[in-house]
Amino acid sequence: MSERACTFGSQGGLVGILCEPLGGSAPSLPGVLLLNAGLDHHVGPNRLNVDLARHLAGLGFTSLRFDLSGLGDSEPRRDQRSDEERAVADVADAMDFLGELRGISGFVVIALCSGVDPAHAVAVRDPRVRGAVFLNGYEYPTARTLRRHRLLRARRALVPACYARLLRRWLRRAGRPEVGRSAIFVRSYPPVDRFREDLRAMLARGAELLFLYTRHHYDVVRIGQFTDMIGEPRVPPGIEVEYWPGLDHVLTPVAERRRAVGSIGAWVLARFGEAAADGAARLVG
Repeated sequence: MSERACTFGSQGGLVGILCEPLGGSAPSLPGVLLLNAGLDHHVGPNRLNVDLARHLAGLGFTSLRFDLSGLGDSEPRRDQRSDEERAVADVADAMDFLGELRGISGFVVIALCSGVDPAHAVAVRDPRVRGAVFLNGYEYPTARTLRRHRLLRARRALVPACYARLLRRWLRRAGRPEVGRSAIFVRSYPPVDRFREDLRAMLARGAELLFLYTRHHYDVVRIGQFTDMIGEPRVPPGIEVEYWPGLDHVLTPVAERRRAVGSIGAWVLARFGEAAADGAARLVG
């Protein structure tokens, strides 16, 4: 495996780490793009992007973990585009860069939480995206989950300890000065109808999608929220959904995070053809 820092982009201000298997990857393999999560830089929460990049290099894949413009080491863009438009342009620049540098024409994007916003947008718009991994991505309330939450609230109302916790919380807040909310970082989900249309468009193009949810997102997988929110009776071909109860939102536990990295690598390896299998065979050999 080799790694090197690089700058790229139409304005030359994007910064990332190119991670490659020794000898390079097969030309038919997609490149992997690892995006920021929130305001974290390209290392990722708990070094998630580093672990993913190095594991994928061991499987034969070239990756680029980079900072979107205005985050981490990357300079802000000098234009008036919206946050989503800038992020989509940044990801397109990253694909152009790997295409010119290594001749890579297809890509897999991997993102956690708010990083899913640009990953989703670019996966819908750009046919070069052959796959996407969304960690703790979009989640929409459904009739089934709302009923469950109402039932849980009703049950808590019968537990005296709940009132004690609420009182302690209120007392803590009462002693603090009121602080206005900052608008430095704002997210907005696409409407659920558009989300469904986006999924259909990606699947019609042949994209492979992996949705991974950690323990705080119990409803999405365990009581059928995912199929409800996409408006389908079952998960359609081309989409895989996994639930990891052993992980928190930013994948803190080391052993569980390693398992998650291995699971993502296995999915990427399995979904992208004989060239990927050949690369794995060379690694084992």
